[in-house]
Amino acid sequence: MENTLKEHPLIGQAFVHGDGHSYLVALLVLDAEMAPSWVAARGIEGDPATCPEVREEIARAVEAANARLNRSEQIKRYRLLMREWGPETGELTPSLKLRRRLTRDRYSEVLDALYTEGGA
Repeated sequence: MENTLKEHPLIGQAFVHGDGHSYLVALLVLDAEMAPSWVAARGIEGDPATCPEVREEIARAVEAANARLNRSEQIKRYRLLMREWGPETGELTPSLKLRRRLTRDRYSEVLDALYTEGGA
């Protein structure tokens, strides 16, 4: 599921969560190299992470990924995060593998909010 989401050029990192819940949610991080070029190519100014056009494109990307997944694998809600993950921030190992437990714990409030209040 995470790899299906990351196939879109704007999505650089993804964490899908659903332990103990009836549906899946995701944390998404923009691709730090692609997002600025994507907005520049469209003549959009400003931070890609706060750009409405980028948010609409991410919504389309999640919808397209969901169309390829069976119902139980589909992402019902997601949050676009503003900070890229890396070994220096702790979410990734030095070999760039996601530290799932740490990421889940670090973003537990955001994940809980996706289940209680919803939305991207």
